[in-house]
Amino acid sequence: MKWFEAERRKLEGMTAGKRMEYIWQYYKLWIVGILSLTMLAVYLGHGIANSVRQNHLYVLFVNTYADLGDGSAFWKGYAKEIDTRKENVIFDTGNFFDMENTTGNHYYEKAVVLLDGGIADAVVMDTEGLCALGAGGRLMDWADPRLDALRERYADRLLTVSVPEADSPVREVIVGVDLSDCRLVSEDHAYTDCALGISAEAQHLEAVGQFMEYLFPKEVM
Repeated sequence: MKWFEAERRKLEGMTAGKRMEYIWQYYKLWIVGILSLTMLAVYLGHGIANSVRQNHLYVLFVNTYADLGDGSAFWKGYAKEIDTRKENVIFDTGNFFDMENTTGNHYYEKAVVLLDGGIADAVVMDTEGLCALGAGGRLMDWADPRLDALRERYADRLLTVSVPEADSPVREVIVGVDLSDCRLVSEDHAYTDCALGISAEAQHLEAVGQFMEYLFPKEVM
């Protein structure tokens, strides 16, 4: 307290300019430290707030260099009706792997974790690769009652693979839908051939349906 009183008396005898000069000269390290801590607290608070937001939709895009990711025109077109301050819309791009040789490919390993963990809701990739991924059991069978409406709407686009079964020769599984004439091909030029599959553990099926509506211009439907 004595130190505080002594400093207060010093400052009272100075002009405003001298007072600011004195404070900066003797207390600038404290001021800079406090400002830095404040900025760090704001940054961490913002990061924590974002991390606890629920996902509205998470889509993996595989084997394309097109600008489809978060913040892109493609992303904004879909997310414009969604309050992204409350819900995340994640378009995860920059994933490259060949289903014929996935050994040691960290993009594939990442995709597996996201799909099997129910984080990614859907995946878009070349048709052959998607069918191979679906044959491995990582994609939802569109025979699932939860997909009745989507299956009916996109009945002419369904992709089926034959999966060996222990108690029968094969089982036919609907692994996804053909996107060969959607906007990703005709407008965004992200693919020449692609398809969409839904994670077997997908949490946001309604949002996947909304995303598919976004992919197809009304005149195509």
